Amino acid sequence: MSAHTGRVIATLFFLLAGLVSWVSLGQIRQHELLTAARSLQGVNTLTARVLQKQSTEAIAEATSLSTNAPVHELMLALLGTGTDVPASRYALRLRLAAWLVSHDFRDFYLLGPEGRIRAGFRDADLGKVVAQGVLDTLGDVLHGEGLITHPVLIGDHDVQMWMMVPVYDQGGIAAGVFAVVLDKQRHFDETTGLGQFGASTETYLVDRQGRMLTASRFENQLIANGRLKEGQNSELNMLVHVSGSNQPTLAVAHMLDGPDGMSITPYPDYRGVPVIGVWQWDRLFDAAIISEMDVDEALAGYVQTRNLILMLLAGLLLAGLIVARSYARYRRRQERESNELRNLLLESTAEAIYGLDLQGRCSFANKACVRMLGYEAADDLYGRNMHLLAQHSHADGTSYDEQQSRIFSSLRNKTRMHCREEVFWRRDGSSFPVEFWSHPLFDDGGEVVGCVVTFWDISELRKAEAQRNRIEKQIQHTQRLESLGVLAGGIAHDFNNILSAILGNAALASRKVISDPLDARERMESVVQCCDRASVLCRQMLAYSGKGKFVIRQINLSSMVEEITHLLEVSLDKGVVIKYSLAVTLPLVEADEAQMQQLIMNLVTNANEAIGGKSGVISITTGVMHADAEYLMDCYGDIPVAGRYTYVEVSDTGCGMDAETRQKIFDPFFTTKFTGRGLGMSAVLGIVRGHHGALKLYSEPGKGTTFKYLIPASDELATGEHEALELEDQWRGDGRLVLVVDDEETVRETAMMMLEDMGFTAVGAVNGLEALALYRSRQKEIAVVLMDLTMPKMGGEECFRELRRINPDVRVVLSSGYSEQDAIQTFTGKKLAGFVQKPVSPARLKQVIHAAVGDE
Repeated sequence: MSAHTGRVIATLFFLLAGLVSWVSLGQIRQHELLTAARSLQGVNTLTARVLQKQSTEAIAEATSLSTNAPVHELMLALLGTGTDVPASRYALRLRLAAWLVSHDFRDFYLLGPEGRIRAGFRDADLGKVVAQGVLDTLGDVLHGEGLITHPVLIGDHDVQMWMMVPVYDQGGIAAGVFAVVLDKQRHFDETTGLGQFGASTETYLVDRQGRMLTASRFENQLIANGRLKEGQNSELNMLVHVSGSNQPTLAVAHMLDGPDGMSITPYPDYRGVPVIGVWQWDRLFDAAIISEMDVDEALAGYVQTRNLILMLLAGLLLAGLIVARSYARYRRRQERESNELRNLLLESTAEAIYGLDLQGRCSFANKACVRMLGYEAADDLYGRNMHLLAQHSHADGTSYDEQQSRIFSSLRNKTRMHCREEVFWRRDGSSFPVEFWSHPLFDDGGEVVGCVVTFWDISELRKAEAQRNRIEKQIQHTQRLESLGVLAGGIAHDFNNILSAILGNAALASRKVISDPLDARERMESVVQCCDRASVLCRQMLAYSGKGKFVIRQINLSSMVEEITHLLEVSLDKGVVIKYSLAVTLPLVEADEAQMQQLIMNLVTNANEAIGGKSGVISITTGVMHADAEYLMDCYGDIPVAGRYTYVEVSDTGCGMDAETRQKIFDPFFTTKFTGRGLGMSAVLGIVRGHHGALKLYSEPGKGTTFKYLIPASDELATGEHEALELEDQWRGDGRLVLVVDDEETVRETAMMMLEDMGFTAVGAVNGLEALALYRSRQKEIAVVLMDLTMPKMGGEECFRELRRINPDVRVVLSSGYSEQDAIQTFTGKKLAGFVQKPVSPARLKQVIHAAVGDE
């Protein structure tokens, strides 16, 4: 090969190499610029998101405070007239001081619609009109919602940003504006600082007039070039124009035209330096977000690659080595820039994130994690065991072993883990509920090298759930009130019927008391019978409330059923037969015998009505059994503890009940029949509750019904003996004096007449004060005091206490419409001589007074 040929070949080779190099360099240059622009675009998007998030949080915080009832009332008072304004201002400052500091706000102002300051921390500001930059946005706030202002120059050097929300009056009209001054860390400067990576990269905001809304990172250079004065801030003081001209930069010009965009073709920025950039308009802040990078920095890799490729022309071997090294550097740079962007994204998320190595030590943590755990910097966490720092104890304070931790389980089992509720602990020792996810990390060989934990604070979520539970309880309360309305209506209906009979018979008796004494006597006997019916209704109401226990003694249920057999059989239809299966030896129970009889009579009456006039059988069974907790869970009543119970079971062969009827059977005045109106099964359930028992119900349509009543059994067996408690009819009062104390005149006069009929002398008092005066003057004559519990001026309890001070041995019989258990609970151990429940019959009153006097 000749030298010429060789030179031709070499020339051709170099020409080909040069062409290839030129094409390659052009592509690399274009790729470098595009990669840099995409990085800037990612920073722009991230900046916009963070700005929106910060704005939303700030507006939500201020709105929540301004709508707080006490604060809102103070604001409306200051925005209105006729109020002690200094006191209101001081109260408003006192409420807002701690909140402003804790939420990174510097100051607050309450502005009238005209822009004058109505309240603030400094009285010197009162009445002043706010700066023009704030005043320009005041109208938008009054006609819309909260917003954050652009930076405003206050005075000569103080640049402030305000967040303002409207304050509405009761008519929904904006009466003024609540404004807070943002701390420096909430300004645009702090957020746009995310774009200051590398030597020349910068992110800044520009308004519609082309003014810079954030401080330039190149202020020293601008002062040196004469664009800014010494000590002057670029924020608000500089138009983003091409250096040395009145023309806006390419980014600002395109931004003002409307569409978002980017340019990888170099253009001069406000310093006069060639840059590439991206821009987008943010409608929320009415400003453009611009990110730019010097072309020299964007093409730094390209320049190195170009030089290396040119050196390739001098030697293929050396060039190949240089190209390989250049490519390696290029990849490392790409990875580094990618890591920087990834770190920006990691720090901008609201969720807390940290990493663990195989020993459970922290390998990284983002700012949200550091903040939630109460630390100052991520360095406080690096290398430390995260379980011992944040998960060392359960919610109740007991120790939480690391081997039991779900996060450790995820690391050990190489599986993902999601926990909806766990407790993490802060540095100051306080705890908070979290929801977390744990994801294992694998190396190229598939081995676990650690895990990543993401969590967030769910305290607000739990508060919302608690609020929902409170609302549900309010609904249940409303339903109970509706039930009480039905109960009140039914009781009023029955009482009106009874009162009608009493009034009618009393009127007839008064007319015939002289002309026909026998008929008048029959009318009066009807009045007494009606009063007995009213008394029974009162006892049913007490039973319904579960407070109907009057006289508790040990009884034998089998003996009691035998005693009322004739009453049961008389009340049945002709085709109904009662079958008894009564245990001979049965443990005694502590109960009120009258209420037990009422319970069984109600159950038998319901069974008779269920058979509906047809032929049928009612079975009554008594016995003893052991009931466990599972059995008692399906019973009605206040669920008692497991144990030994005596029971009475009433079964019928009637029509049975469906599920809907079974759910309503214990509602007051509920019935499936026209004639069945009354308390009925509601009173039965009240008796069950009052005796701490349980009621089991078995019923299906067409298969009859069984009620099984369980009452706690005592350790004693029935003896079958009964004590006679009747008073001798021949016993008389022998003229002894009884003091009757009752605020109701008819009740007082009736009691006095019954006592005088028994041979006593009676004197009355309207209330406790009058009773004390009578007792002091006639203490030696008064044998017994019959006193009402509830009276005006001085009630029975206080009067009893004063009587005991006068005479520790005074004999007082208490009278009340409440049950004995409720009425005398405050008199326990105070030597009360007796108790009589209203309405009282002459025989019962004679029995109680006889016992109080103590005659043989």
